[in-house]
Amino acid sequence: MLSFKKILIFGLLFTFSVVVKAQQNKAYAAYIFLEQKQLDSAKAIIDITITHPETANDMQTWLIRAFIYKTIFNERERSNHNSQSRLESLKSFKKMLSLKGTEEEQQQAINGIKYLTTTIYNGVGDNLDTVHYTTAISMFQLFKEYYPLVDSSKTNIQKKDVEFLLALASTYTEKFKNDKSKVEFLNLTKMTYVKVLALDPNNISANYNMGILYYNQAVDLINQSDYDLDIVALSDIQDNSITLFKESLPFMEKAYSFDPSRKETLLGLSGIYFSLNEFEKSNQIKQKLKELEQK
Repeated sequence: MLSFKKILIFGLLFTFSVVVKAQQNKAYAAYIFLEQKQLDSAKAIIDITITHPETANDMQTWLIRAFIYKTIFNERERSNHNSQSRLESLKSFKKMLSLKGTEEEQQQAINGIKYLTTTIYNGVGDNLDTVHYTTAISMFQLFKEYYPLVDSSKTNIQKKDVEFLLALASTYTEKFKNDKSKVEFLNLTKMTYVKVLALDPNNISANYNMGILYYNQAVDLINQSDYDLDIVALSDIQDNSITLFKESLPFMEKAYSFDPSRKETLLGLSGIYFSLNEFEKSNQIKQKLKELEQK
């Protein structure tokens, strides 16, 4: 005869087994609903299952949840750049990586994150315009949160950063061109190029664009000056424009050193030298530009 203690232990084990089995059955039911495209039912069941202590760390449960939300995103929310379903799918795939299952399960999680982060990155590009740029910024932050889970290469991550920042700087520039009273966008442009140069000091685009920003500021200052101003005010404008040309020079010279045959850089550099009264250097650059045009 079994002792009372043994009967109690057996009863507890039996109950535990039944509970676990019940939760696993719920996960399986959610999977069946997913197969039948009954996505709301699948979501409701799986969200209950992952909160239960017996299946909260079950790999298959999280895998099913990841695919349920991934399917909801694909079928209902592809055009929603702030899709909550995509985010929940990403969280589920991330949870799978932390559980360290089989190689096949880990690969499924990696593939899922790669796919979803690609849709986010594409969405960043779709929203990098003068109207939706704030959405692009928040989407890129989300991309940066999950992309390193599948690609830890600092070089690749930095490349993505530089690509995004250059595009964002162009958007800020366009905002400023549309309304030059909004100087905050000019400042944001400069700050963004500074971030690019911190990551990639030899970036040609960032160096050239920083140079042209200061150059255009100086030219605008001169063009907007009123000739009826007194000599002191005109002197101040001249001093400020010279300061801006000097700010522009090192960036333009660096861009020139990387690509001596770029027409835009040669034009900018000759103009800067001329404005700083370095006429010999300006003429030398003009001669190079002339030779380039004759080829």
